[in-house]
Amino acid sequence: MNATPLPGFWRSGLLLVLLTLLLALPQAALLPLLDRDEPRFAEASREMLQSGNYVVPTFNFAPRYAKPPLIYWCQAAAFCVFGETTFASRLPSLLAVAGTALLLLAWGRALGSHAAGLIAAFAYAFCLQVMQQGRVATADALLIFFMTLTGYAGWRLLAIARGEDASRSWNGWGFVLAMGFGDGFLAKGPEALLPFLPLLFFARGLGAKMAAAFAALLALGLLPVAAWAIPAFVQTHGDYWREGLGHDVGDRMVTGFQGHGASTFGWYLLGLPLYLLTFWLSALPWSPLLVIHRRQLREAAPLDWTTRYLLANAALVFIVFSLMVTKLPHYTLPAFPFLALLVARCWMAAGRPPNAPLRIMLIFALVLAAITQIGLPLALPNGGNPSPVGALVREAGETLTPATHVAMADFREPNAVWEIRRIVRAPLDEISEADVASYLQQPGSRAVIISQAALGKILVDPAWRIYRARGFNAARLARLELALVIKP
Repeated sequence: MNATPLPGFWRSGLLLVLLTLLLALPQAALLPLLDRDEPRFAEASREMLQSGNYVVPTFNFAPRYAKPPLIYWCQAAAFCVFGETTFASRLPSLLAVAGTALLLLAWGRALGSHAAGLIAAFAYAFCLQVMQQGRVATADALLIFFMTLTGYAGWRLLAIARGEDASRSWNGWGFVLAMGFGDGFLAKGPEALLPFLPLLFFARGLGAKMAAAFAALLALGLLPVAAWAIPAFVQTHGDYWREGLGHDVGDRMVTGFQGHGASTFGWYLLGLPLYLLTFWLSALPWSPLLVIHRRQLREAAPLDWTTRYLLANAALVFIVFSLMVTKLPHYTLPAFPFLALLVARCWMAAGRPPNAPLRIMLIFALVLAAITQIGLPLALPNGGNPSPVGALVREAGETLTPATHVAMADFREPNAVWEIRRIVRAPLDEISEADVASYLQQPGSRAVIISQAALGKILVDPAWRIYRARGFNAARLARLELALVIKP
């Protein structure tokens, strides 16, 4: 490791974190919760706070086994500080992206190049896929942070074992490695194990004592997982384990989960190189630099074990997720921190000026932030609202009360549960269009979310209050015209 004095880490790190968070704010604060996953995570975190059960999350008061609990704990903590808002639900992801960027800066400095660390941090935090997926209320950004932490701590331990790190802080980095793996598992599951495999491969020649030490660290990382998993197993009679691993993880590997994957073996084979193609779009704006300067970067690539270690971590992610049947572009994002640092090292080794990639990535991030800041306020009032249910709730005002019982008729998206339960205490019911009138006629305050087209087929009582809103379904990319019918 290079012992040459480098620019101040904390000053650069603080500016990096602030810049990462500030450029994410327009998207995180202005956009309603999109797709199906965001409102599921956010609502489960709210219900965790309301129920006081921090072991088994629920959505609409039914058990939600899709992910381990760390993201729910983080979102619940954010809700306690900032309220139950879209920004608070996305804050853990924003902090995780900033934390990953900080890790890359630290890793670059440990390699003797502050500039390489800064380029890698910008390349990760300000590439297109991270600026989309790293600013949503899901578990992916947390997983990537802890996988990067595991990879970095593993590299430090290998450097100590090889006599290249004079700090000799084995116990400290060993604890960080165990924490990275354990928290990564609690963030999303067994994917967190992937950085351990290159570590074990590169440690294979360091003796049996070293192998035993890494096995002990792996066991140490599993302790916090067990502290949650055992009570969860008991409370759910094993359903959390069977559904979370067997259904959510297992089905993604062998089937096109929720329609995201190949339906036949032939399409599966054709989809194997998918991530090699989507990478060039996901890694914008720095991926074109790999083409323009490919010869210089290839010739300047440091031929050392660190290069092979970074490449092994990135390649393993691409290989594993390419072999899975279910495919989504963001699945390979855990490889991006390792690729970003590898590219940054090659860039500096080639003698290229660091300002060029930094400037390109910063301009790209500023433009997207400006488009969001200007475009969203214009789109939302003009039928461009991806959460028309939220508009209905705001329009209904005090007509919708905590005691109101609400049902979803022909519109049953998770976003409706998240928006309605800002006010309503009870879970939302699901009914057919034919049952709308009878549901509303039951005693007490009642309400139904229904499409305006279906509402036209129902005999409406003059005493009912009807609110209407237009927008689009972000999950299905379809136009929406919804109504909220309330019987006070």
